[in-house]
Amino acid sequence: MEKYQLTLNNIWKYVKEVFGDVEVAYLPPHGNNIRSTYGREYERTLRLADSLRQLGIGPGDKVATMDWNTIWHFELYWAVPGMGAVLHPLNVRLAPEDLVYIVNHAQDKALIYHRDFAPLVEKLKPHLKSVKVYIQISDGQGAATRDPEIEDVIRQGEPKPFPEISEDSVATIGYTSGTTGRPKGAYFTHRALTLHTLVSAVAFAGYRGFARPECAEHLCTFLQLVPMFHVHGWGTPWTFALLGWRQVYPGRFDPNHVVKLIAEEKVKSLAGVPTMLYMLLTAPDLHKYIEKIREIRPIFTVGGAALPKELARKASEAGFIPRVGYGMTETAPILTLGFFRHTEEMPRDLDEYYSLLTATGLPIPLVDLMVVDENLNPVPRDGKSIGEIVVRAPWVTPEYLGDLEKTKEAWRGGWFHTGDVAVWLPDGRVRIVDRAKDVIKSGGEWISSLQLEDLISTHPAVAQVAVIGVPHEKWGERPVAVVVLKPGATATEQDIIKHLEKFVEAGKIPKWWLPDKIIFTNQLPLTGTGKIDKKILKEQYKDVLR
Repeated sequence: MEKYQLTLNNIWKYVKEVFGDVEVAYLPPHGNNIRSTYGREYERTLRLADSLRQLGIGPGDKVATMDWNTIWHFELYWAVPGMGAVLHPLNVRLAPEDLVYIVNHAQDKALIYHRDFAPLVEKLKPHLKSVKVYIQISDGQGAATRDPEIEDVIRQGEPKPFPEISEDSVATIGYTSGTTGRPKGAYFTHRALTLHTLVSAVAFAGYRGFARPECAEHLCTFLQLVPMFHVHGWGTPWTFALLGWRQVYPGRFDPNHVVKLIAEEKVKSLAGVPTMLYMLLTAPDLHKYIEKIREIRPIFTVGGAALPKELARKASEAGFIPRVGYGMTETAPILTLGFFRHTEEMPRDLDEYYSLLTATGLPIPLVDLMVVDENLNPVPRDGKSIGEIVVRAPWVTPEYLGDLEKTKEAWRGGWFHTGDVAVWLPDGRVRIVDRAKDVIKSGGEWISSLQLEDLISTHPAVAQVAVIGVPHEKWGERPVAVVVLKPGATATEQDIIKHLEKFVEAGKIPKWWLPDKIIFTNQLPLTGTGKIDKKILKEQYKDVLR
C-alpha cells in the first residue's frame, strides 16, 4: 500500500475543495482592504510557487520573510512549503546584528519583505551572504525599492499543481529570540506541522472552553493577532483554515484598529501575548466598541508568558473570554491549552476560578508531558513540588541547526527540556511558576517571580510589573519589582509592600518573598515577541541592592 503523505499541501487542497468560498480578509490600519476567499488564495499560492521556481527557488531552498500579518504572508505560509522549499519567518523585532546572523546561519536564498522594512533590508543586504532573490511587498502603497514587487511576481506564475513531496521534508525553520546567547534554529517537517494542525483543530473545535457551539451552525471569524513571524503565528493560519473559519488579517498591530475590527467583523477568537491583551484593554478607542465586544464574547487565548489573574479579570469585564495556551519556538508551538473537562465543575469562588483559568493547562493530544526533578523523576502531583517541564510530541524539533551540544543538552534523557519550572496539579494540569532563568534563588530556596507579579498586579494603581532576581551579598539573590503605574495613578514603595503583606497574612506567600525594593518606571522593555525583557532589567538594576 502506498503511504499517504501528511503534508500541508494536502490540508490546503482540502480547504480549497470544501471551504473555497469562505472569506479571507486583509483589513490593515492604512485601509488597503482586500477581501479574498480560500479558493482564490489557493490559485494565487500556486502562481506564487511557480514564480518562485522561475526565480531559481527549488526544493530545500530557504525563503525568509519580514512581514506583518498580511494576506501575502498568509499566502507564503502555503506556497513556500507547498513547492518543497522551506519557509523562514524572521522576527522583525530582533536587532539587525541578530537578523544578519540568523539569515547567514540558515543560508536563506530569498528574502521577501514588507515595504516598512525596506530601509532595514537595504542596510542588511551587504552582510547577507546567501540571499540571491529579494522581493518586496508594497502593500498597495507603492514600491519602496527596485526589487521586484510580489504582485508582479505572482502574475508571472502559472497555477501549476504543487509537486508531490515527502512528509519528512522540512517545511519551516524558526529561531529562538536569543535571550541567552545567539538565537538557535529549530526546524519542522510537513508531518510535524500537519499533525500539529490536526490536533490543534480538534482542541479548538471540540474542547470545552475553546469550542464555540454556535460556529457549528454558522460561519465564525478568527482574527490573526499573533505575529506571523512568531512560531508560525502559533499555527493558527493553518488550523483555522482547516476548520473552515473565516479569517481576518489586521496588518501591523494597532490596538485601536484591532478593537474596531473585533467589533465590526464579529471576531469570535484571537490570540496573543499578555502585553497585547493589556494594550487592547487600555486602547483609547475601546470604549467605542466595548458593548459590541461584550455581545460577541470573543475568546482571547494568551500564550508566550503567564496570564496574571488580574489581567484575566479585566479581560472578562471588557467582554473577552480569557484562555491560556503554552508552548515555545522549539515545539511548533502548542503543548497545552487551558481547556476544561466536560465532567468538571467550575469553582464558585472567583479567586479559585481565576486560578484554574490561568493555570498552564492540560496537554493536547499526542503530547507526552511530565514535571520532573533533576534526575528526570516525576515530581508528586501535589501542586507544591517544583520541577521542570519535559515533553515529547511529533512536532517538537529534533535538533538545533548546526548545534550538536545544545541539541544534546535539550534532549537529555530522551525528553525535550523546556526550561520552564512548574508544579504538577492533582488533576493533571501544570502551572508554570517561572522560567528556569528567571526563578529567583534566595538563600538556597526558590521564589516565583510570576507569582509575585500576579499578586502585585492586583494593586489598583499597577498597570504592569516585572519581578527580577538581583545579586545580594548574603542571600545570593533577592526579588526586586519594577512597576509601571496606570495613567494618573499614584503609589509608593510602601503601598506596594503593604499590599503584598495582605497575601503574607493570608498565607499565600511567605514573608521572606517580599521584594527588597520597588522601582517605578514609565515603560518596561519588551522582547521581539512582546514579552517583558527581564534580561535588560537584570542588567539595568544589577547593582541596585549593593
